[in-house]
Parts: sequence; C-alpha cells; structure tokens
Amino acid sequence: MVLPLTISAPVTMLVLAALCALRNNDTCFLSDTLPPHVFFNCYEGTWSQLFAHEHAWLWFAWFSSLLFVTVRAWRSKSPRMAAEESLFARPWYASALLEQSVILNIRNLNRLDMDAMERHQPSEATIEGIREVVETSFHSPKTLEQEQGNGDDVTRIYACATMWHESKEEMLQLLKSVLRMDSDQSARRLSRLHLGIKDKLYYVFETHIIFDDAFKDGQDASGRKGRVLNDYVHVLINTVNEAARSVYGLNDIWLGPPRVLDTPYGGRLEWTMPGRNPLVVHLKDRARIRNKKRWSQVMYMYYLLGHRLEASGLEPKRRELRKQNSFILALDGDISFRPEAVLYLLDHMKNNAALGAACGRIHPIGSGPMVWYQKFEYAVGHWLQKATEHVLGCVLCSPGCFSLFRSEALMADNVLKTYSTKSTEALHFVQYDQGEDRWLCTLLLKQGYQVEYSAASDAYTRCPESFEEFFTQRRRWTPSTMANIIDILLSARRTARVNSGISQFYMAYQGMLMVGTILGPGTIFLMLVGAFVNCFSVSNLTAFAYNAVPVIAFVAICFLCSQQVQILVAQVLSAAYALLMAAVVVGTALQIREDGIAAPSSIFFVGTTLVFVFAALVHPQEVSCLVHGLLYFILVPSMYLILALYSVINLNVVSWGTRET
Repeated sequence: MVLPLTISAPVTMLVLAALCALRNNDTCFLSDTLPPHVFFNCYEGTWSQLFAHEHAWLWFAWFSSLLFVTVRAWRSKSPRMAAEESLFARPWYASALLEQSVILNIRNLNRLDMDAMERHQPSEATIEGIREVVETSFHSPKTLEQEQGNGDDVTRIYACATMWHESKEEMLQLLKSVLRMDSDQSARRLSRLHLGIKDKLYYVFETHIIFDDAFKDGQDASGRKGRVLNDYVHVLINTVNEAARSVYGLNDIWLGPPRVLDTPYGGRLEWTMPGRNPLVVHLKDRARIRNKKRWSQVMYMYYLLGHRLEASGLEPKRRELRKQNSFILALDGDISFRPEAVLYLLDHMKNNAALGAACGRIHPIGSGPMVWYQKFEYAVGHWLQKATEHVLGCVLCSPGCFSLFRSEALMADNVLKTYSTKSTEALHFVQYDQGEDRWLCTLLLKQGYQVEYSAASDAYTRCPESFEEFFTQRRRWTPSTMANIIDILLSARRTARVNSGISQFYMAYQGMLMVGTILGPGTIFLMLVGAFVNCFSVSNLTAFAYNAVPVIAFVAICFLCSQQVQILVAQVLSAAYALLMAAVVVGTALQIREDGIAAPSSIFFVGTTLVFVFAALVHPQEVSCLVHGLLYFILVPSMYLILALYSVINLNVVSWGTRET
C-alpha cells in the first residue's frame, strides 16, 4: 500500500513532463485525441529555467521530507484483514493531497506491538529446547485434547474433501495441502503450549475424506469373493506417506498403516498425521449408501454437526458456543492450497457473525488450450463478477472445491435439512445434483446468512483439459446456475427482508444479468451475422442463412444423436467460428487503424479491452492471464451459443460426466 501511495505523484509528474516534451517537439502530437484546448498547460521554457526561476527544486526537498517522515510506514506490518481503525490514526483524509494524507495517517503498528513481542520473547533455554519439544511431541503421553485445550470457544476447522476417481497427482496435492495445515496447526499448538504465546488464530484441525464408490466386486487376500477396495483407494493409501515426506522434508517419515474399521456405509481408514491431527478416510460402498458428491457432503455434515456436535450430550450453552466456533472447510479431491488461504477465510468469519460461507480466488491449473481459456475466464469472473457481487450484496456461489462454512449456519432451519432432500422432480435433478454448491449457498442466503469473497485467499484446482470434458462440466453448471438464480429471484422480496447483505437493488442487478444470459445466444447469433456481412461483403439475408443452417443442424443433432457425436460436431463448429472471430479481430484492427480509436465503430471494442486491461493491472500478480484474452475472444461463439444450446437440449442427462472411467 505504501509504494503506490508514495510514487503516484512523481510518476504522474514524469508522465506529464514526457507528454509536454513530446508536444513541444511536435505540435501535432496527440492533436486528434487531445486538441490544444484540452491538452495540459505546459511550461514553455527550458528545464534549467524551470528549476532556476520557478524554484522547482523545492519539490524535490518536499518529496524527500515526505519520505523521511513516512519511513516508519514502510516497516509497519499490518495483520490480516485488519480493521480500518487499526490501520489509520484518523477516520478522514485531505482530498487535495489524497496520497500524502493517507500515508501520513498510517499507524505505527510496530510500536503498538512492541510490548506484546517483548512479553512473548522466548528465552535462550527455550529456544535451545524447542527442537526437543517438537521431536517428542508426537510421542507425548498427553492426549491431543489435553495439549490443545478442549474449550468450546476454541476454533475448530474440519477439512472435508469429497473424492471419487482422482488421479495420483490430484490426490497428492490434496494430501499435501491438509498436511501443510497439520504442520501449521502443530506449530501453533506447540508455541501456545510451550512458549505461552496467545494466538488469536489458533485452531483445532482434523481432516475427513469421503471416498465415493470405493469398493468393487472381487476377491480378498484369503480368496473370498465379495466387495474389495478398488484401485483408486490403494493409490490413496500409497500416496499418504509420499505427501508427508514432501511436506515435512523428511525421507524417513512414515505414518504407519491406517487403522481399519468396518462401518455400515462401507469402511473407514484412520491415520494420525505428524502434527498429531487425525486424518480419516470414509470409504463409501454404493451398494450400502447413496453415491455422488451431494450425498457425500450430507454424510459428513450430519456426522460432524449432528452426531458429534448436536448429539454430543453437551449443555445447551456449551453446544451453542461450539457451533459458533466450528467451521467446515469444503474441499474437492484435486484442490491445492496453503494454510494462509484458510486463515484469510477464517478472518472473514471472525469479523462477521452473519457470514455463512466464504470463498477464495480459484486458480485453474493444467495444460492445453482449454486450460488457457479457463485461466482468463476464471480471472475475469473473480476480478469483475465476484468482486461486484461482494460489494453490491453477497456472492451467490461459494465453490465447493474450496470454501469455509459456518457450522451454525449449516445447522439452521431449512438449510442442511433441505439440502438433504432426495431428488424426485426434473427441477430437483438440475438444481440439487448438478450444482450442489450453488444450491447450498442459495439456502444460506434465503435463511439470512451472507456469503463473501476473499481475493487474498488463493487455491488451485485441476480444470478440464479436453474439449469434451469441458463441455460435459459446463453442461452441468449452466442449467443449475440459472435454476438457482431464478429460485432466489422468485423469493427476492423475502430474501432481501431477512438478509441484511441483499437489497432490492442487488436483486435487480441479478435480474438484469439473468435477462442478459437468456438473450446471450441470440445476441451472439446476430453478432455472427454482422461479422459475416463485414468480412465477406454479403447481404444480411445471406449471412443470416449461412449462420442459421449450421445452428439448426446442431440443434437437430443434439436431439437425435449420441453425446459423442454432439461433442464432435460442437468441436467442428467451434473451430469454424474461431476462424471467423480471428478474421473479425484482424478486420477490427485494420478499421481502428484507419478510423482512429475515437471512431464510433472502435469505441466498443477498445472500451471492452480497456476494462479487462485495467482489471488485470489492479491485480498485478495475475496480469499474465491477459495473454489468454485473445483465445477467450475467438471462442465466444462456441461458449455463448453452441455450449448454451448443448446444455439446454441435454437437460435430461443427469450423469456427472467427468472421471467416469
């Protein structure tokens, strides 16, 4: 924050000086864009005259004094998600000297924290003995509850991941993520126990992995026929120790064989991680219990919140206090994250008691053109859409791959009970099973809880790398998104009344987005007609026919042919329209060169581009996503016309579609 505030003024002066120098050398410089009556009032003398007669050298003295006075601000370290009153000494600023007043108003947080640091400064004997403490902690006779405290006001985080047919690499990155959480929690517990440090972000942690369809028909080691573990479970078991060695950097670390338990739903594997936190894998047998992701989530929510919390036998006051301080970290089987990302979400939860869920910035990883497209798509969605929803009201969807849920909110009336509704109607299969994370957030919003987005919390997930897998995924997402938004719009008045984070204006904004989504395919079709007219110099009727024939043919194929044929035709049409959009890009560039940036035909294209560029510049760590913007543009017909038709026509297909083999 200090760097941009400090350099904004000198950078502005340098830009103005450069523009004035160019205009003095060439009076026609930028005359079309900035006429003389609009251009800056430049100094007509030389640089030496400016410094000698106009006393410009005083500006350097003033700027140096500002640097000297505010040097403390460069060393000040603010806590995560700090409140405004803790960052600034006064609640106002000087509008005439905005940057200078803000930087002078920053508190010296280092001085405020100095006493606390001295109180918690460990002695030399403690520092020398800390290694022995860490090494012997795993074999300590004290139970884990005795070490970390079993108070009801202690923050409890339950990491719950749903897994099915993930690859070894995906399993590895999930296990490494939870082991990093184990390491962080262990360090906080030991510093709290042996150094007496009061950690406001201290938490109790345990991991539960719900493994769907974990069994197959076969023979066990003794030759008996029956249900045995499938290959994916064996891969997970073999990957646990590899992940532990990678995270802790010790080649000889070994968690030992898991404790195996037989359960009514299948089985359970239990490990104790190096930080003494439990890692539990629940193995579901589809012959005994419902499969699919939503029912896995229902299973762990009822187990943790119903069996272990509600039916724990605690006194009502203790139970309510534990509800308020218990959180479920919902994860996918291919997610990768660090403890800092979870703590950012936890900060949001601590600062807002009405917050039911919080999500972070999801980064797609993988290779190939489809991944490049999704990198830009995810970036724009977080830069613009989620940020707008967060400011105007509430985020409508907290993705199930990486979100933190408040237990008290999940246990509220009409949330978890409604979430466990069995699908019996056509709408249920679309809204409940195809987009379970969005539906859960819809239930939270309608119950009065808020959903927020934290741009500082980063998580990385594997995304579809093939065209077929991408279309199959979006076939589920598109209808479920529309169904849930329509659901919340139909109850807009009641939701705005019970939810302080949602207003009628925000509902109107979502309504306009829904109208745009419905009109999107038709708008793209008309855009393609116009592109044909401009690129090939044909009449509007001819261009309309050229575009209508393949679209109508694709609709017929979606009704009559198999999924494989539909995907193949969609690929061919996407490639053809991508070539057309490439021609549109070239034609638009040539037209801008001839007519200029301010021409009416260029304003829309340039304006849209500048929106994306500006959004990327205010997110400098993600500015590389702009490279994939051109691919995103040429795939607009494929994603907003062909994909929309494919999703709507295949509403009857309710299979998951990904990782089927």
